[in-house]
Amino acid sequence: MGLVRFLLAATVVINHTGPLYGLVFTDAYMAIKVFFIISGFYMALILSEKYTGPGRCRLFYTNRFLRLFPLYWVVLFLSLAVSLVFKFGLHTALLLGPWQTWLPRLSPATVAALAGANLTILGQDLLFFTHLTPANGTLAFAWDALYRATPAWFFLLIPQAWTVSLELVFYMLAPWLVRRSSAFLIACIAGSMALRAWVYLEGFPFDPWKQRFFPVECGFFLCGILAYRLYARLKAVPIPRRTLWAVAALYLAGIVGYQFLPGAKGKEFYLYAATIAAIPFLFLLTKKMRFDRAIGELSYPIYISHWTVIMVAEYFIGKKHLPLVALCATVLFSLALNRLVADPIERYRQLRVRRRG
Repeated sequence: MGLVRFLLAATVVINHTGPLYGLVFTDAYMAIKVFFIISGFYMALILSEKYTGPGRCRLFYTNRFLRLFPLYWVVLFLSLAVSLVFKFGLHTALLLGPWQTWLPRLSPATVAALAGANLTILGQDLLFFTHLTPANGTLAFAWDALYRATPAWFFLLIPQAWTVSLELVFYMLAPWLVRRSSAFLIACIAGSMALRAWVYLEGFPFDPWKQRFFPVECGFFLCGILAYRLYARLKAVPIPRRTLWAVAALYLAGIVGYQFLPGAKGKEFYLYAATIAAIPFLFLLTKKMRFDRAIGELSYPIYISHWTVIMVAEYFIGKKHLPLVALCATVLFSLALNRLVADPIERYRQLRVRRRG
C-alpha cells in the first residue's frame, strides 16, 4: 500500500511538470480519485479497529489534525518565506504574485477569506468555484470561475491542498459513515455517480465541477469503506502469499503502464474498480512491511510540498529536466520533513492511542 501511495504522489508531481522523458504514468486526475478510495479504506480501518469505545471521535479528530496540519503549516511557512526571499532578493514574487498585484484592491472580507483558506485548508476547494471581481475586490461565484481573468485559487500558496480540504469534509463524516450499512453506502455511491453523470451531460466545465465538487467526489471515499469491509472478510481467509504478490504485481503494472492501456473512459473505470478489488489484498500483503510503510509515509509531504519545490526548481533550471529534478528534490525535501516534523508528531499520536487503550 505504501508503494502505491508513493507512486500516486509521484504521478501528481510528474503531471504538474510535464512528462518524465515521455512517461506520465496514471493521470493526476485519476491518481487523486485513487487516493480518495485509499483514504476511505484507511479511515474505515482505523475507526473500526483502532479508534473504538468512548471518546473515539475526539481522539480520531485530534489525531487527524496532528497528522495533517503541523506539516501543512511548516510547508506554508516555508513557501511564504521562500517567496519573500525571491521577491526582495531575486525580484520575482514566486507564489506571492497575485497577492502583490491585487492586495491594495482587495476588500477586507476577501483578504480574510483568502488568508483563512490558506491557514486552515478549509474551503480551498470552494475557491476553485469563485473568482475575483476587479471592480470592488470581492469574490464572486461563477460556474466557469476557472476561466475568468483571476480565479480565487491564484491566491493559494499551496493550491494542491484543495484535495486535503475535501478530505477534511470526509473526516468530519467518517465516524458516522463507517457505522452505516453497506446498502446505505452503495445508495450514496450511486447518488454521487448519478450526480457526476448529470454534471457531464449538462456540459459543466470539467474543472472544477468534475474533480473538485465534494458531492461528486464523495463516492470514491465511500468505495474505500466498502473495500475495507471486503478486507475484513478476507483477513480470516488463508490466502497464499503468491496470490497476494500476483495481485500486487498486476495492480502496480496497471498504475505504471496506465498510459499505454487502450481506451479512455474504459480504462479509467477499470483503474477505480481494480483499486477497490486490490486494496484488501495489498494491505494483507504489506501491513507488516516496515519499508513499505516508510515509503508510504512520504506520500503526504511529497504531495503537500511539491508545488513550491517545482516553482523554485523551474526558476533555476527552466523546463529542461524539470520533472526529474523536481521529483528528486521533492522526495529529498519530504524525507527531511518527515525526519524533523512528521516523525516526532507521529510518535506522539501513537502514544495518545496507547495511553487511551
